[in-house]
Amino acid sequence: MNKKQILIVDTDPGVDDALALSMLKNLNQKLGAYEKIIYSSIGGNTSLKNTHQNMLNILDILSLNYDNLLKGSESTLLGEKFVDAEHYHGINGLTLELQKKSKPHNLLETYEYIQQLYIDKKNVEITLLMLGPLTNLAKALISMPEISSLIRSVVVMGGAFYVSGNATKYAEFNIYADPEAANIVFRSELAIKAIGLDVCQDVVINRNKFYDSQYLFTKSKNSSSKFACSLIDSFFKFHPDRSEMSLCDPIAVICLFHDNEFVYNMQEVIVETNEPKRGLTIPLNKNGNVAIATDLNSIKVMNLIDKSLT
Repeated sequence: MNKKQILIVDTDPGVDDALALSMLKNLNQKLGAYEKIIYSSIGGNTSLKNTHQNMLNILDILSLNYDNLLKGSESTLLGEKFVDAEHYHGINGLTLELQKKSKPHNLLETYEYIQQLYIDKKNVEITLLMLGPLTNLAKALISMPEISSLIRSVVVMGGAFYVSGNATKYAEFNIYADPEAANIVFRSELAIKAIGLDVCQDVVINRNKFYDSQYLFTKSKNSSSKFACSLIDSFFKFHPDRSEMSLCDPIAVICLFHDNEFVYNMQEVIVETNEPKRGLTIPLNKNGNVAIATDLNSIKVMNLIDKSLT
């Protein structure tokens, strides 16, 4: 019997998270492979209160279909407050102010929901698209290691494997936000594809090209395109000195559906949890479970992002 496929999108919106969700609006054919689509929040770019609210607002604007909404962890694996990136994403996690919406979410925390899928013994497989800190998945793995048998694959936006970080010179933000959780996930032996800063700098939104309407989505009139344009415009106004906008989370979406556009190095990975290199992702030069993206077809990936926003 074929197993029923479940996709969990774990997100901490975040401007590039918001663009990633906009892309999913136009990927209905790809999403059709999943029987259930679940959206989960996590603290990270800003507090859980803000990221969860941002997720609800974005889902409403885009009229995205889903089967469940989950509320994730408000603190790190060690119970500490997440570091935030409000200086980059805006005071509430977005440079664009959205109308607040209210939607019911499952009473189980994200990791508890994943546990319940295992306890129910239903014939399911889970794919996870992790766009923020890895706390929710780490909590599930710690509390019930058996759930790994349900997880088909994980796409992680996180890490700086062969390049410098952006939270510190050693660490990428999502990993730095909760290194203990990241270490548990990377060491779990799950099938992981890691989209880190090694490839995120290769695909960006250029300010001049955006305002000159050189991208397809800037000419479109549908709701996701208009939202994407408003979001990008607000980002550049919030950062008048920046000529480019990073597309880390949208690149991870492309990896989920078009992984053949990437070059990978299969490695075992550990994460440094002590200062001064806290959050450093270390490939061990051993064949392992983590497919680290080391290169991509930048033209094709940018075209796929552009088309997905159109």
